[in-house]
Amino acid sequence: MEALQAEGAFSFPPSDVRIALIEAYFQWFHPHFAVVDEADLWESHRQGTISPLLLQAVLFIGVIHCEEQTLRNLGWGNRHRARYIFYIRAKDIYDASYETNKLIVLQAVFLMSFWRAGALLEKDARHWLSAAISLAQTKALHRSTGETDEKLAKLKKRLWWAIYVRERQCGSALGLPNRIRDEDCDVEALTTADYDFAFLPTASPIDAERYKDYGVGMMQLAIFLGKIVDAGYLPNRTLNPKDRTAIRDELYAWKQQLPLVMRVSVDTGADSSFQASMLHLAYNNLLMLLYRSHFINDEDGSADTESNVALQAAARNSRIVEDMLPRANIGHAQIHVITNLFNTLCIHVAHLRRSSGINRTLAEHRAKLCLLGLQELQKTWEVTNWVLQLFFQYLDRSTAARLAMEADDIGISSVAAPSGQVTRASTPFAHQLDKVDAADVDAMLTMQQMSNNNQETGMTPWSWTTDEANQYLFSQIENDFAFGEGGMLQWSPNELVNSALTPNFSFADLHPSENGVTSAP
Repeated sequence: MEALQAEGAFSFPPSDVRIALIEAYFQWFHPHFAVVDEADLWESHRQGTISPLLLQAVLFIGVIHCEEQTLRNLGWGNRHRARYIFYIRAKDIYDASYETNKLIVLQAVFLMSFWRAGALLEKDARHWLSAAISLAQTKALHRSTGETDEKLAKLKKRLWWAIYVRERQCGSALGLPNRIRDEDCDVEALTTADYDFAFLPTASPIDAERYKDYGVGMMQLAIFLGKIVDAGYLPNRTLNPKDRTAIRDELYAWKQQLPLVMRVSVDTGADSSFQASMLHLAYNNLLMLLYRSHFINDEDGSADTESNVALQAAARNSRIVEDMLPRANIGHAQIHVITNLFNTLCIHVAHLRRSSGINRTLAEHRAKLCLLGLQELQKTWEVTNWVLQLFFQYLDRSTAARLAMEADDIGISSVAAPSGQVTRASTPFAHQLDKVDAADVDAMLTMQQMSNNNQETGMTPWSWTTDEANQYLFSQIENDFAFGEGGMLQWSPNELVNSALTPNFSFADLHPSENGVTSAP
């Protein structure tokens, strides 16, 4: 405990910065995963009795969504570095088994599952979700237990379903088995009544209604996602027409029953709420998962009704992104939206390759909307670009050059490397533009080196045929684009060692002096 104290695990930013980070947490994250009771957390923070583990975890999420001014006031460098500091402090407290309240441990571990570990690192999102699932099942959150404390029962139910939703999203995107089996659970489904204590009493009634309906809707879509994976993506399983049609009809019926506040603008004629937009992005993504094989195989563009389901869903997602971009809030969307937009981009790029005339122009426009949305998400989740660059390799040269020039200002460049050795001078638009983003070219050089190193395994992206590329692009997002969170930036935790950029603030009321550890000055 003395070592943790010396390393700053029980230290926190000044009050004004801390409050700003908690406010960012409740503004952008809590409406989507209400795993704490907002009023109770504020009160425990005011009194200085909040769990250090939970506070570090909340600040870790808050720094993802906070304003740039708050980040500057924090003084810990870039967003990812600040996020790492809060994460590592929460992890150290967890590893020391300091927190004895298992519900608080469960809340903190769930929040820590939003840490994006580097490739092949053990303690990634699935690691923390696994810990959360194990503890939740040990505490019987997956069972209908008849909890007598109404407030506690509703909190536990919201926490269980948050874990369930996040686990389904991560498992399906990674192509890994789900760790929660529906047949093991008899906990009741979420209802809007389970959110009675989740938000402040002063919250806008219309906002509270949106948050509640969003939470219930995402739970329902997560159950659908499990059905789709079980029916079509398990070993030796293929989606048969009967299963596909049944799930599709259930999804259509689900959409028809949505409350008015969860309708998108095309349905209501009014501006969609942030939560409604995210809910429909997830809904359309499920339809793409159901029908993308039909769409991919429809090379002749026969406008088959079933293959068009995926294309229409992708088009709806692009319209949602187009509506969200002017509001400058898409960057605060939940992390699964990256997966949804990436899958949407897959559909549009495939459609662009096989289209001509106005259909090709529309496909290109929709693909660029996806890229713009991913660029906005990069500001908070720091998505890297090499997978997006791979798409441009398979666009025709003129389209790639045009997209490169139009996307240059937003940091996404269509560097289409030719087969063979790649150099800065050989990139397609190096001779077209006066200035080329060196980072983009370096990324392409790195990817070419990856290709050269993997020739024996056949993994040479620049030499793939169209069919091979399509098969890759529509496979589960792998490695650097795992579970919809994008690749890690080139950054090392060693930067933290003996760094003067990390002031060791204190929050004396939270220091574990009652356990014999002296408070820091």
